[in-house]
Amino acid sequence: MKRRITFLVSPQENEVSEDALRLAKDKLEIKGLKAIREDRFTFTFDELPQFVKDVVRQTQELHLRFDNGRNYDEKWKGPFASRLPLGLHILALPLRESKMTNLCSFILKYADIPCSSIETAFISRGRLKQLYVPNVDVLPNILKPLGNKICGPSQKACKDKVLALSTATSLDLKYDAASQTLDVSAIWATSDGNSKDGSWDVQIKPDTSADKVEVGVLTSGGKSPEEEISLRGKLAMVGQDDELKPALVSFPSRHHARPSIYMADFNRPTGLHPKLEVTLALGGNSPAAECTLNAYFTIPQPFFVDPYQLEDDKLMKSYGINKIKVVDGETDLEAPEWAMSKWGALVLAELDVAQYLSTWEKKRSPMEFTLPLHLRYMSTHPEKHSETATLPWPMVFWACPSEQWNKMSTNPFDRRMLGYDEYFPEETYFYHLTPKLINSTLSRSSLEVPILNSVDSQLIEWGTMGVIVIGFLWVFGTILTSFFGASGKKAEEHQKKE
Repeated sequence: MKRRITFLVSPQENEVSEDALRLAKDKLEIKGLKAIREDRFTFTFDELPQFVKDVVRQTQELHLRFDNGRNYDEKWKGPFASRLPLGLHILALPLRESKMTNLCSFILKYADIPCSSIETAFISRGRLKQLYVPNVDVLPNILKPLGNKICGPSQKACKDKVLALSTATSLDLKYDAASQTLDVSAIWATSDGNSKDGSWDVQIKPDTSADKVEVGVLTSGGKSPEEEISLRGKLAMVGQDDELKPALVSFPSRHHARPSIYMADFNRPTGLHPKLEVTLALGGNSPAAECTLNAYFTIPQPFFVDPYQLEDDKLMKSYGINKIKVVDGETDLEAPEWAMSKWGALVLAELDVAQYLSTWEKKRSPMEFTLPLHLRYMSTHPEKHSETATLPWPMVFWACPSEQWNKMSTNPFDRRMLGYDEYFPEETYFYHLTPKLINSTLSRSSLEVPILNSVDSQLIEWGTMGVIVIGFLWVFGTILTSFFGASGKKAEEHQKKE
């Protein structure tokens, strides 16, 4: 196993003092360091537990990504600029014709997510399969039984390390059949310890005398070419080096942060056809003239989009959307929620930014765009008259053509297969906007959906039956009255004739 730990210090912070980093023979002591932290573990196939081998050997590529929907900061993020809609994202490319049944069993057992088969639970994007779970509690729910399985009941220190991953801002797991390696990367925007200001007070030690831990404390290396990121700082191999070594590196990066923010919420009142309105503080320019501004939505049940509505270019223009590039997943317009087996749908929209930029100097106002949505009928409940439906905010980013795209693989922090990047040419780099949380602690919006109370529905059923019975008796009585009345008149007429 290889382990690499990176602390990324924002240039807005003070320079790292010598007292903050103390390297000894077998440990690195860090005190009062305000930084983004990334821990990356690399395992060979032979080092994996058997049940993990059983899952990954059926895949050509497997990506499990989690984002906690918190800890957004407008400060410099260096190579850690990319985020995803909150929750769990799984993208899997099967090995040859594999049904990936072991992956489905793993999801059902450890995440408690219904998965009878990949075909019924995942949406298909060609050979690529995608699952999305909009639940920020899913990660600790997975890690607790997983820690017991990996470490055993008596290995508390091991289990604590596994559970510590549940506090990460984001967590990536990537397996590649070509390299036969599994990479696990966890990022913390701030320390999860007792420090009030989110700074790090930690000791980093190799687990055994044979282990080596590579540690870097880096910050911005200054101005660099448009597509590159430059970093400077200090590096050390804990357990091997006697002192921290200075470092200066630069590399092309697929992902960059943009000093722009956005917020989202439903237009009120929502009804059964809600609209999510997104407000962007863009400023008056784009990264480059050839860049496009895009929004990537993951839309879980009970929400859905009408693909025919999204094809109406005039309507979309009025909503601030230039065109809908992609709609993948469940788009049945009539089925209720309980009839759907897949998680939902994804939408990639190109925003109509040209009109906004042309009037920026005069108006100086935020840009807005709207995605029209619909709600499926939801299951009845014996105690409720409504259910809360939650929609994660989209990821908003500029997509720009790159001249150095073939060098991006040299980036030691490169991140790909995020769900949206596959819809763009490989020679593309991205500038990400930052969600601004004001009235919420998570990057999502919620609304109340009216549902039928099953107790009330029984009363309605009995009431309906009662009305039907009474109506039937009234009609039957009327018919009998008419029949016997008519018979009596005929008898009287017959007697008169005689």
